[in-house]
Amino acid sequence: MSLSLKDAARRVLAEDGGSGVHDQQGGTKRGIGVPLCSLTPEAPGGPQLQVSPTVGLTLLEADFPFAELSLVARMDRRGRDPAYGAHRWWARRPRSLIRGVLLAAALPRNIDRDDFWSHYSGDGAPLAGLRVHDIFVGGGSTLIEGARLGATPSGSDVDPMSVEIVRQALAPAPSDEVGRVGTALVERLRDEFGHLFPCPRPGWTPLHYFYLRRVRCPECESHGLLYRSLVISRDAGKVGAVVRDDKVTAFCPRCLGVHHLPLDTESLVCCGDAHSLSSGTFTRQKYECPSCAHRCDHAALATGTADLVLVAVEETHPQHRRAVRAPTQAERDVQASAAALLESAPDDFHVPDVGFQQPRSDPRPVSYGLENVRELFSPRQQLILGRAFKLISSWDADENTRRAVRLALSNALTTNNMLCGYATDYGRLSPLFGVRSYCLPALSVELNPLQGDGGRGTLARCVERACRSSGSTVSRYVWDQEAGEPRRLFLPTGSEHVNDPSLVECRPASTLSVTLVDAVDICFFDPPYFNFISYDELSEFYRAWLPNGEIAGPPVLPDPEDPVESFGAALGACMGSALSALRPGRPFSFTYHSASASAWAAVGRALDLADVRVTALWPLYSDGHMGHHSHPGNCEWDLLVVCRAGSECRDAPNTWSLDQWVAAVAPLKVGDADRESMRLGIEMAATRSGWPRGELQSE
Repeated sequence: MSLSLKDAARRVLAEDGGSGVHDQQGGTKRGIGVPLCSLTPEAPGGPQLQVSPTVGLTLLEADFPFAELSLVARMDRRGRDPAYGAHRWWARRPRSLIRGVLLAAALPRNIDRDDFWSHYSGDGAPLAGLRVHDIFVGGGSTLIEGARLGATPSGSDVDPMSVEIVRQALAPAPSDEVGRVGTALVERLRDEFGHLFPCPRPGWTPLHYFYLRRVRCPECESHGLLYRSLVISRDAGKVGAVVRDDKVTAFCPRCLGVHHLPLDTESLVCCGDAHSLSSGTFTRQKYECPSCAHRCDHAALATGTADLVLVAVEETHPQHRRAVRAPTQAERDVQASAAALLESAPDDFHVPDVGFQQPRSDPRPVSYGLENVRELFSPRQQLILGRAFKLISSWDADENTRRAVRLALSNALTTNNMLCGYATDYGRLSPLFGVRSYCLPALSVELNPLQGDGGRGTLARCVERACRSSGSTVSRYVWDQEAGEPRRLFLPTGSEHVNDPSLVECRPASTLSVTLVDAVDICFFDPPYFNFISYDELSEFYRAWLPNGEIAGPPVLPDPEDPVESFGAALGACMGSALSALRPGRPFSFTYHSASASAWAAVGRALDLADVRVTALWPLYSDGHMGHHSHPGNCEWDLLVVCRAGSECRDAPNTWSLDQWVAAVAPLKVGDADRESMRLGIEMAATRSGWPRGELQSE
């Protein structure tokens, strides 16, 4: 982005596209109230923020730099941050946006932009002495960024898995201690169960086991293998792919013999016939019975419960490329041996016996015929993972270290289950939730979790990831005022701040801990969406393995009988709880998007029930979709909704303009779905627009 483009964006903002009336120096003159915070330049480590006894208009409401932050977020979305790598979570808001929101919520409206960006990119603690609260903790972005800015973080979520993840991020155990305990655990598991991964060739170690499912046709009751193609692995020269001596490895659909072929091969000859490599019994999401040609889906086949047939094994060698071979009889028999070990000493293993919740918004994996979480795992996986969770529960280590290693094991669940697939052209395992929730691959992959020199998602790799999560430096993009564009910095994570993980509680957002009443300075959250993804259905895969994995209360979801009123009432109760925790005169904010009129009507209902007014509305680029995740109907922009208690506001006309927003964020594009979401958001907020009493508003 050039300097002239930045100036053009500023000119659009100066036309009052939701940002107030500006003087020639860019200072907002929309009101003259007392600021929430004031600057103390002489404080060590850079200017610090001091809480003012009374509150006036904040930068978040008057002149929030949404265009610049959106450009930063676009650049920052591919960045890696150690704190967020401890465990997978869904739909985390961009850290760069949240950092800006929290700062702007504490700063006065007339602060110089250079000072704002100095705090944003600095390594000080500008929010020291303030409490940041999130009523829907989720993946913890709000609390992590608040803690990095020096604030005291607190929050809640009904999902205990979320609470575990965020507590670990806020109070990470020392990486050397996590490494010591995690490595000792993996070595213990290798000693006990290494024999379950026999190595028939000296120097080679099994990495991946490839399985097909033998299904029964509901029409003619004959059995057959379900597969999309005959190819197991292929070296097509893709960037970042595994380099192989055997360019194509495929199996014969009759005898299951493994064949190594040249890259340009179109068919293999076996069992007296030529078989097209691209042929399969599962096409267009349907299985076609080889006997009667009847077509049916996974639900009719109950594919998840079908017998698994081991067809090939991929090995690694420290001095060789990978190789795929046919399995031995011992490898075919090992699952029965693992099941016998489980049955002989069940008290030595923590294997969940938890049924999938019903009813479900997404019928998978129940539609595959699976009824219990443990059915997602092979007997060998149940044995090793169950022993690991059992051991760590009583390990001689402090609670923070046990939590970190427990999360490493939890992370390993996504790469050690029988819904994992294989990226044929890249030689990588595709973990559960890597593309879509509970996807059932035609060629399932079982990882050797005890592998030490390769593999994506082995126990050793997951322990390494947990160790890295307590890193002290993070790569992030900031806004360069002088250059008028984002630039990359390596900044301290703020890991030296001491946080109390007990302030993150497992409870509904509509209830409030008494310790929080009138204690919160900044409240920002990302509520569930009306057109929701039911994260509780996804997280039950993890929660089943926790000692106390029960949801603390019903998630905020619409009731199909009256979706707008039910969702609005539930969200309104949560907003009321947030408002009661805020110190008087403080605004709270949340992000939302939807191209559905009903969704925004439900948000409006929530605001009415909580008796709040909207003092500001800003677009933020927050959810860029890539590759196969892209769809014309995706929303990539959130609206940041800033609110205050209705008793503290008077009605005021708004100046929000969709056209000015679109012009201001150029060169970022706003698609049709986002335009509709923004239009509906403006329409919803227009009748609920307010202004803090005591503030002078320029007309």
